[in-house]
Amino acid sequence: MEVISVSTDSKFSHLAWKNTPVSEGGIGDIKYPMIADFTKDIARQFDVLVENSGVALRGTFLIDKDQVLQHATINNLDLGRNIHETLRMVDALQYTEEHGEVCPAEWESGQKALNPSRDGLKEYFTSIVK
Repeated sequence: MEVISVSTDSKFSHLAWKNTPVSEGGIGDIKYPMIADFTKDIARQFDVLVENSGVALRGTFLIDKDQVLQHATINNLDLGRNIHETLRMVDALQYTEEHGEVCPAEWESGQKALNPSRDGLKEYFTSIVK
């Protein structure tokens, strides 16, 4: 898994954020790369750019090992994201890639998944309905 941060701010803004301690409103010494999308091309490609203001909405995109978009959440500027849900989706994607099973709604790591076949569905649903 690789985390990449993309912002429409300049590389100078990113450096200032990294050099400012968290206790003073910065992001501190993060360990993942930050891409400065100053031309806003990436924001446009992911359809998060608000053209009339030049601001990008907050987006989280989960892209699989074959570079296929598997999950996306886009939040307005005032709405925070849910890191727990993002990590749950990463776990689900990794599980499905490894096991070939489907992670049902609200699935969490360690829970039963289902085989995407008629028999698999029957087995799964009879196991959860008591």
